[in-house]
Amino acid sequence: MNNRYLAAIGTVIGTVIGAGVLALPYAVSKSGFLIGALLIVIVGIASILIMMYTGELSFRLKKIHQLPVLISKYTGKRFRLAILILQVLILYGAILAYLIAMGDSLQTLLGIPYMLSVILVFALSAPIIYQGYKWVEDAEVPLSAIKLLLIVIVALVVIFSAKLSNLSMISSSGVFAPFGVILFAMMGFSVIPEIREEVSNNRKDFNKAIIISMIITILVYIFFAAAFVGVFGSNVSAIATNSLSSGSFSFLYYLLTIFLVVTPYIALSLVIVDAFNYDFKLKRNYSFWLTMLIPLAIALLDLNFAHVLQITGGILLPVLSIMILIAIYKERKIAGESKTYSVPGGLYFLIFTASVMVIGFCYTLLYVLL
Repeated sequence: MNNRYLAAIGTVIGTVIGAGVLALPYAVSKSGFLIGALLIVIVGIASILIMMYTGELSFRLKKIHQLPVLISKYTGKRFRLAILILQVLILYGAILAYLIAMGDSLQTLLGIPYMLSVILVFALSAPIIYQGYKWVEDAEVPLSAIKLLLIVIVALVVIFSAKLSNLSMISSSGVFAPFGVILFAMMGFSVIPEIREEVSNNRKDFNKAIIISMIITILVYIFFAAAFVGVFGSNVSAIATNSLSSGSFSFLYYLLTIFLVVTPYIALSLVIVDAFNYDFKLKRNYSFWLTMLIPLAIALLDLNFAHVLQITGGILLPVLSIMILIAIYKERKIAGESKTYSVPGGLYFLIFTASVMVIGFCYTLLYVLL
């Protein structure tokens, strides 16, 4: 395997596995582990398809663009601003969740006020984000490997105390309760343009990088959820590692929380900077401060971590996903299937993916409103 191919896998895993994995056990406990694990697989397959469909749109164009341009080329330019706003809201929601998770953990670790801990995260990360992709590309593979290793180690430590009774519990009324958090945890299509660049437009490497990295992600998620639900059942914390807050090594679990969200926080911040800078012609300095200051201001309000994940993953992400599917459908009607890169499955895979998104969106919307 060449270094650029490994870097692409590292970028996907490093971006996708973040704050979402910490909330998965809590979300899965609402439906029961067995149903939750099945939903992780179903949403995971739909997420792989969404990422591949985004890749199909991207490979249609010679230049590399972010989602607003990719989608609006087939849905109409008048939708570009709406798509940008939606994408930015989703990415802001993710960054906001990461800031909340890091702020909560630093607050406990350092014994400082929450607001000060969030400002500290901002101060440490801003110079790295301002420098651009060079640092992220150089560090993504080793950091992703360390991140995966730590998640597996923590899950292994926990799972030996698991009880089968906790894993066999099922809540038929909460079948789709984990949907929003799971979809949030699977979010990765925003970095597809960067993956295309990393594999130097090699279609085969692009496909393999997406599939391999997402299969690894699905397996890790199921294992991590099994460990914490098996031990804590319905009493697992919204941030899973907080369930281990007592004991001699509790500080290590808070450090793990911070470590898990640092790389996706940086990577997704860079995606927003690029969207403002390249697609909408804002100067990089303006793009940078617009990206950084809005999530910081909202994070200082000390919002609920789980609510941010639920709204972002269960309401905003399905809407953007449906827009991607509409763009693919129109693109194929206009230009036919691409001979260089086309997602297989025809209309059947499109219907499957759309069904998952619509059902999850409706359930989450009703859950939030009621």
